[in-house]
This record gives sequence, C-alpha cells and structure tokens, in this order.
Amino acid sequence: MTLDGHHNKPGYLNNLGISCLRRFERLGEPADLDHAIQFQAQAASLIPDDHSDKPSHLSNLGNSWICRFESFGDLADLDRAVDCQTHALNLAPSDDPGRPAWLNNLGVSWLHRFKRLGKAADIDQAISFEAQAVDLTPSSHPDKPGRLSNLGNSWLCRFEHLGHLEDLDHAIEYQAQAVALTPDSHPDKPAHLTNLGNSWLRQFEHFGDTRDIDRAIEAQTQAVALTPDNHPNKVGRLSNLGNSWLCRFERLGKLEDLERAVDCQTQAVDLTPNYHPEKSGRLNNLGNSKLYRFGRIGELADLLQAIKCHDRAVALTPNDHPDKPGYLSNIGNSWLCQFERNKELADLGHAVESHSQAVCLTPDYHPNKSNRLFHLGNAWLYHFEYLGQAPALEQAINAFGAGATTFAFRPSIQIQCAQKWAEISVLLERSPFEAYQLAFSMLPRLVWIGHTVEQRFIIMTMVGDLVSQAAAWAISAQYYDLALEWLEQGRSIVWGQTLGLRTSLQDLSLCDFKLAQQLQYTATTLDSVGYTPYIHAKTPASTSDFVSQVNYRHSLALRWEELLARARVLPGCSDFMLPSKSTSLKQAATDGPIVIINTYLAQCDALIVLPQQKDLIHVPLPEVSQKKLDELCTPAFQFMSQKGSRSARWSTQIEVLNPLPALAFLWSGVVEPVLDSLSYTEKLNSDALPHITWCATGTMSFFPLHAAGLYNKISKNASDFVVSSYTPTLKALILHQEPSLPQMGLLAVGQEATPGLAPLPRTIEELQIFRKYPEMRCSQLEGVTATVSAALAGMEHHSWVHLACHASQSKSNPSHSAFHLHDGPLTLEEISKRQFKNKGLAYLSGCQTAFGDHELPDEAVHLAAGMLMAGYPSVIATAWSIMDEDAPFVAESVYSELLKDGKMDHTRSARALHKAVGKLRERVGDQAVWRWAPFVHIGV
Repeated sequence: MTLDGHHNKPGYLNNLGISCLRRFERLGEPADLDHAIQFQAQAASLIPDDHSDKPSHLSNLGNSWICRFESFGDLADLDRAVDCQTHALNLAPSDDPGRPAWLNNLGVSWLHRFKRLGKAADIDQAISFEAQAVDLTPSSHPDKPGRLSNLGNSWLCRFEHLGHLEDLDHAIEYQAQAVALTPDSHPDKPAHLTNLGNSWLRQFEHFGDTRDIDRAIEAQTQAVALTPDNHPNKVGRLSNLGNSWLCRFERLGKLEDLERAVDCQTQAVDLTPNYHPEKSGRLNNLGNSKLYRFGRIGELADLLQAIKCHDRAVALTPNDHPDKPGYLSNIGNSWLCQFERNKELADLGHAVESHSQAVCLTPDYHPNKSNRLFHLGNAWLYHFEYLGQAPALEQAINAFGAGATTFAFRPSIQIQCAQKWAEISVLLERSPFEAYQLAFSMLPRLVWIGHTVEQRFIIMTMVGDLVSQAAAWAISAQYYDLALEWLEQGRSIVWGQTLGLRTSLQDLSLCDFKLAQQLQYTATTLDSVGYTPYIHAKTPASTSDFVSQVNYRHSLALRWEELLARARVLPGCSDFMLPSKSTSLKQAATDGPIVIINTYLAQCDALIVLPQQKDLIHVPLPEVSQKKLDELCTPAFQFMSQKGSRSARWSTQIEVLNPLPALAFLWSGVVEPVLDSLSYTEKLNSDALPHITWCATGTMSFFPLHAAGLYNKISKNASDFVVSSYTPTLKALILHQEPSLPQMGLLAVGQEATPGLAPLPRTIEELQIFRKYPEMRCSQLEGVTATVSAALAGMEHHSWVHLACHASQSKSNPSHSAFHLHDGPLTLEEISKRQFKNKGLAYLSGCQTAFGDHELPDEAVHLAAGMLMAGYPSVIATAWSIMDEDAPFVAESVYSELLKDGKMDHTRSARALHKAVGKLRERVGDQAVWRWAPFVHIGV
C-alpha cells in the first residue's frame, strides 16, 4: 500500500487508471471506466501545477471523461474533458515532448463537443489543435497514424457541417495516410479503416461515383473483420458498414446490398445498450434500411419497424442535438410511406409535422437544409394531391423554392427543388423562369470540372428531363431565344467544358496578360488531368497516389473557378466563359439552316436558325410525343445495329423488324413540316440542294432524320430536298468556323484482321482507293503497323484521317468507346485528350461510330463527336452496322467527289456523302434502308 504522501503515488494511480480505461475499451464494463476516472482524478490532485507530470495526468483524466461521454452522453463529462485537457496544455512547456499528445487529446475533445452541440467554432478548434499535433509528430512516431486519423475525422465533420469540398479532400488525405502507416496487426487499424470508409461514403454521396462506395465498403468490411466480436467498437463499425451497403443499394438497386445493410444495422442496434448515446443513431440507420426494404419488397412489417425505429431515435435525442433534424426528416419519410399505403390522413399530418420540425431545427447554413426542405415540399405536395387544398400547394412551392436557393453540398438536391418549384409555378400559372434559371446555374456544380471526364459522364445521367422540360415551357411561352440558350447550355455539357478549357484567351490577354497566362496554364493542366486513368487503389501506396491525384485535380478546379471570377470583374469581361447568348449562337448558321428539335412529354417543337437572320422560326410538331418516340426507337432500329457485317459484335440474334413505318412517321411528323416551313419543297439536282443541319435532343437524336421518307417509289423523302448534316451543339459548329490552313495529307488506317475480332477483308480494297490520288500525300497503317501510338502520331501530322476498322460503343463507360487497332483500342478518351490543329475530315468507316448512349442522349458520347471535339471540323461516320461491301463503295464515291479538282476541302464532305449514298441507294434499292441510311455527316 503506497501512502498518499509518497512521491510515486500519483504515477501509480495514473497508470492504474490507464489500465482500467484500456480494459473498459476492450470489454465495455462501466465499472472499469468509473475506476479509471477515480484513480486519475486522485493522481492529478496529488501533485501541484508546477510538477512536470501534471499535464500528462490531467490529459489522461480528460481522455477518460471523453470516454464516459462517448458511452453515456452526459454533457457535463464532455465539459470536464475539455477543462482537463485545456489545463494540461496550458501547464506544458512549448518544448515538452508530450505536447503533441495533449494537443491531439484536446482536439478530440473539441471534436466531440462539436458533434454534440454543432457549433462551428468547436470544429475549428478541433482542427487547429489536431493539426498542430500532427505537425509536431515525426512520421516514424507510433502515434502518427492515430493523430492523422483524428485530424481527418475533424475535417470530415467540418465538411458535413459546411459542405466545403476542400474539407472532404483533407479528410480522405489524412485518413488514407493513417491507414497506409498502420500494419494490419495493429489494434488501431480497424478504427483508421472505418474512418477512411466514412469519408469515401461521403465522397460517393457528393459525387455519385460508385467506385467511392466500393472503396467505403471494402475499408469498412476490413475494419469489421479485424475487430474481435466482443470489442465494444465492433458495434459502431457494423453500423457504418451497414450505412455503406444501404447507399450502394440506393444507387444500384441490388437486393443483396440492402439485406446486408439490414443485417449489419440490426446487429448494431441489438448490441448497443439503451443508455448509449449512439443508440439513437443506430436506430435511425436501421429504420432507413427497413424503410427501403419495404419499398423494395412491400412487407408491411418492415414499414412498421421503420416507423418504430425512427420514432425511438427521435424520442432518445434532445432538440439541441445536431442529429435531431435528420432523424425527424427520416421519420417523416416513414410516415409518408405509410400514408401512401393506407391513405390515413393522420399519417400525412405526422409526415408534414415531422418534416416541418426538421426544417425548423436545421440552421440555414447547414448543407442538408436543402434536402430537408425538399422532403417537406414533397409532403405538402402529397397533401395537395390528396385533399386538393390550395394552401398546401403554396406551402409546397415555398419549401421547394427555399430548398433551391439554399446551399447544399449535393447540387442535385437544389436542382430537384428548382425543378419542382418550376413545375408547381406552371400549375399555378406563374412564371417558372427564376426556378429554371437557377437550376441551369447549378449544372456546373453538379457536373463539376474537378471530376474526371468519365465521372462527369456518369453524373450527367442525373440531369434527367430538366433541359427538355425547361425548353418546352420557354417555347410554349414564345421565348424562343431563351429556349435556344437553355438547350445549348444543357446539351453536351462535358464536351462544352473540354472546349472551354481549350478556348483561346487572346482577348483576355489584352486586358490582363498575367491573368490570361495563369488561366491558360490552369486550363491546360486541368484538361490533361481530366483524362487521368483510374487507379485501382488496392494497396496503401496506390491509395495514397489516388488521393493525391484527386486532391490535385480538385485544387486545379477551384483555382480555375477563382481565376474565372477574377476575369469577370475586368472591364468588358463580365460574361467571360459564361453560357452563350442566342445572338452569338445564331452565328453557327453559316451554311444553311440549323434545326433544333426538342421533345418533352406530349410537346415537340423545332426551332430553326437561319443564316444572318435575327428571329428564330418555330415549327410545332404536334404528331410527335415522347411516348411515340419511345415506342418507335427500340424496335424500329434495334435490328440495324446487328444487320451489317462490319461490327465488333456477332452473337446476338434478333427478329428483323421493318424500319419503314418509323421513317414514314419521321417524314410526316418532323421533316416534312420543317421543310415546308423553309419552302424546301422542290426537287433539285444534288449540287443545287440546300444544306440543313439537324440538332436533335433526347431520344430524337437516335433517329435518322436524313433518311425520313415514304419509300413507296412515288412519294417523297428527305434526301430529295436537302443535304443533311448533324451537330451535337451549335458551339461545335462555331468552333470550326475559322478557315483552315492548307491541308497536309491523309492518314489511312486499316485493320483487316484485328486480334479477337472477326476479319474485315474489304478494308484492303478500301485503302487502295487512295492510290488513285497520287497528288495527295497519303500515309497508310495496316496490320501490325496499325497501333494506337502510330495512329495518334499520324493524326498529329495529317489533316485528314480515314479509319477502316472495327469500332465499339461502351455502355458502362462511354469514354471507352473505341476503334479496335492491332495492339488494342483507340478510345474516345484518348482521342479527346488531343488538341489537334489544322484538321479537316475524319472518315470513320467502322460501325456505330455515330451512335450514342441511350442513357446520355444529349451528351453525344460517340466516336464521331469525339473527333469533332478533338479538332476535326467535318466527320463522316456510321450510326449502326454496315455491310463490308458497302464501305469501300461509299468511300470511293465520297473521295472521288471531294478530290475531283485535286483540292482537299472538307467543307464539301456533306454533299459528297449525299451523292455517294444516293449511288448506294440506286444500287441496293430504297427498301434496303439498313444498307444506305447508316452513313451520316457531322459538323461543317
């Protein structure tokens, strides 16, 4: 027995307290924690403030108070922890070797205080102290990983509170370092893994990249596996893993993910004592999973359990707790589901009340405020639809309007609010202009330039029918110029961003040369890293590389936005790189009319831009609806993608359907009304036919408008009256209006026998065409010489390119659509990286080189568009599979027309293709649409 006056007594008590704390952390017995606090408090009281051990004893006591707060949720314990650790730090000399530990401990206490009270100043304090602790801790120190992980947690909490992306980047960076520095055998490894997993989960919620949720699940699964079953932290890690499984289910809809979520969260709830402060959160999570399972399977028991879990979570949580609004919002969703099922007004009342409370308790600056307003708006909308009471509709529009104008870290929520706001405005006969304009202003945040091009294409699937809906309203209100601007702003967004990064800054340099230089460097670098290949982060080193890569790209994007803002305050530069106005968009019509077609529900319209004309022509197309297009699209043209032989796919067997009724519908419903409005009703010879450029949106972009007609030998069709081209956007035409320099030869690439694909014997014949034109410099790549690198190098040094090879469309990743060469695929991504100069014609003689992705109809994710954006102003391509024998026939006809006077002039390529296809029609007959209609011209 050591007497109180003995000089070693405080040390013994302190060590005994630490042992009791460790046993509590391992076994979870509350008595051990009480003993730890008792012994450590006694140790601290037995020595004066000027004793060198006093700071460490106080800090250890503070850790035990924190542990008790985590276990029981008493705010007084948290205040005691902050007091002890603040006192410890104040007593410690600046050069004390224990200072990093005490800084870290105090930072953790401030973090817990923030989580409980939600005060921004507390999280700033946490980050400040933890950052100092990390900076003062050598990389080789065994506590470095833990301090990095703690700092990462604080950055994550700050992100969740304020929605600043930089904070999330910091969180992932520090937590990835912590994981990389910790061996699997270390007892702290599971904690670091689950923390990193939580950050990956938040990044998935923010950006929607499924690879982030896969990383979260992988890290959290490993954390659970490394944690013993009787470890008190096992429960929390199971709950976190369950959250990630649920998020993946929400995105992919796989039932097995939902079942895993329910299983993890059920275990977490069952293993958490009722007195534990995390009980409410785990009940809330289980309620969410049960609610989703009810929605998927329809079992009433799941809905009842969801309501019960959510109700208990709300009841256990005080009103001043920052998590209370989220729990209220979730129970509101459960009540709304029960109302949908039973139509009991009481349930609807509970839903509205819960969502209203959630909104009231959420600070205006909170990034989830918009989401809670969205749910409140939906509840009021249900109220109106069921009871028909006008005040409910006013409440709904107020909620959606507030949600649209409140910052959210997920801009998709603001866009959804704005779209709902617009829809109700129309219903109330009010102008939806402000709502739609706000939604369009959010698109750059949603499809953020800090993502890779691949990620942006994935995100574009979230935009839905916003663009077509807004344009339809503007047209119906006779705001034709506004409709034109919105259609351009909402189409080919990813390509538009790429073109923006490649825009000349010559005019800006006259205003501010240094700023223009900074923008040029940032743009060039950002363009390059946007195509950085995905790193499969399977090792700590690769994870660190990936995180560094992502953070670098994000910082470049933020720098780009900062520089743009600076440029726009310069005199005369207020609209620098902002969406184009209709006056400039109309400049695209230099070679005949441009016809933009928009379809939304039962409304279809054409807007026609005429050369040198101020006013747009509006042509209503009442026969066309979205439903009709959906009915025609798949069956009428499905067979075309398989009918030809020059295709990379061979095994599919489908019924051959007749496309002629669809072409007849396109003629009577779309093309004939447009041509009539232009007075293009006279049949002329090919050289005299007017030229028209089609710019279709949505599903219409998959239809061959150039082939529309009544093929009964006596009636009319589109090719009798016009030469047709296509363009993904008006900007794509404007980009290529500058006159080209003298053309520098043609690169011809042919692949008769591509490894792993069927042979294409007529490619040899196709390449022999160019021997007829000795005056044109022509380089050829065939067989083993036709490699990806050789093709790209050749494209750099020749103005025209002819690619006669297999081509394929990637559905999972459109940017991986490719030409198949000897050593592998030449992808759309590789082509789009290039900024080719002084180019002319790209002739793509493969299959489906102009056929996009049905999930991204307005993004023009096909090889032809990629060539257009890479610098080729004129592209000849194929919309579906073609016959081997037709490829050389059409190519020879095109080049004989283009080169008949010995000049390389790509601006004549549309008319040359028109004549060539006409010859093929004469050869195979009008009825063989699938033979001649695939050939299309895109661009100028």
